[in-house]
Amino acid sequence: MKFTVALVLSSVLYGASATRVSNGCNQNNCYRAVKADAFPTRPGTADCSSYFSTTIEQKTSTEYNGGVKTIVTYYETTIPTHIPAYASACDGAVKYSSACSCIGVTPVTTVIIPTCGPGTLSCYGGPCQDILSDPNNCGACGNTCESGSCVNGQCSVSACDGSECGSLNGCGADCFCFKEASGLGFCGPNVACAPLKDCTSNSECEVGEVCATSTCCSRNVCLSSCALSRRSLNAHFVGSRDVNAGWTGGAPPPAMF
Repeated sequence: MKFTVALVLSSVLYGASATRVSNGCNQNNCYRAVKADAFPTRPGTADCSSYFSTTIEQKTSTEYNGGVKTIVTYYETTIPTHIPAYASACDGAVKYSSACSCIGVTPVTTVIIPTCGPGTLSCYGGPCQDILSDPNNCGACGNTCESGSCVNGQCSVSACDGSECGSLNGCGADCFCFKEASGLGFCGPNVACAPLKDCTSNSECEVGEVCATSTCCSRNVCLSSCALSRRSLNAHFVGSRDVNAGWTGGAPPPAMF
């Protein structure tokens, strides 16, 4: 709409002395300066493209209210205002914009959102969150740890502390209490041991997994939490139906038979 109005104004101001071209624009001195037919070294189109390029960048700031830290997301908009000296005949932004539009240049808006690094994730369009240890976004946006502890993207479960194979407490459908490499308890799925990766520390496992040290696999294995995987792992890690083949909970879940 801005450029339509600008064209109407140009027609009124220069209609008496300017020649109209086929695209409905006035071939006045401003138009000729921008189009630069007589001066091929002038980057008229490139300058117009730069002038019409608006950038919106997502940024964050830290605010403290009563000692409480809050991350605030805001957007900073940059709109170019520089008009080249050779376009002095345009006499202002409206006429320069009109001339740029007349030579076929259109406005472009670019939105820049920071790319999150390893172990972080942008939740709901906001700033990058630490999903490895943030108890409010543990392993995934919005996954809150009731225990207040997040290890490698997996919530620890206080009620599962000290659980060992042979005396595993249940913590949901086909889920048992296990212990991970740092000694904390967590709730993990009962899945076949064979496909699971060996480990000695949590850092050797993928985000959302921990190195489980108290399963019935007879070795340390990387294991997801029940909170994130639920029953899906049972279908993916079916393995053998043989009870002696090895399962994190000691025996295949009843649903397997």
